[in-house]
Amino acid sequence: MPTTPDRHPGPALEEELQLEPQGTDPDVAGALRYVGGAFRLKDASGVFNPRTGGSGISEAQHLALDTLVHELDETSYLEVTRSGGQVTDVIVWTNSGKTLKVREMNVTRSGGLIATVVEKQYNGAGTLVETLTYTIARSGAHVASIDVVRT
Repeated sequence: MPTTPDRHPGPALEEELQLEPQGTDPDVAGALRYVGGAFRLKDASGVFNPRTGGSGISEAQHLALDTLVHELDETSYLEVTRSGGQVTDVIVWTNSGKTLKVREMNVTRSGGLIATVVEKQYNGAGTLVETLTYTIARSGAHVASIDVVRT
């Protein structure tokens, strides 16, 4: 068994590893360097920063995504449409001038009770990108289950 950097058999007992700053990224798979104030690693796919993994999106890019879960944290204007005193549609706009539709919810009823709810999400260009359809099953007047389908 080869010796470890502390020159004893078994696990290393070093308290920390300090790397000297380098001017270029590692050129061999499996290498690690400290370049420009950041760690840089190289694997079979190439060089990457371990903090970002070389992929994914930034927090700002994530917040800009038009997805239904972002409904929780968004400045907007809601327009409510009623028929016979009951809500049939709720449309979310970017502002009170209704510049751009962000999201809408359509409610249908059967026998006066809500039967389906369809949520539609639009992107920054106003194009439909995601739909959630909630189909409500009842036992008498009580909700027994809700089937949700994402398209």
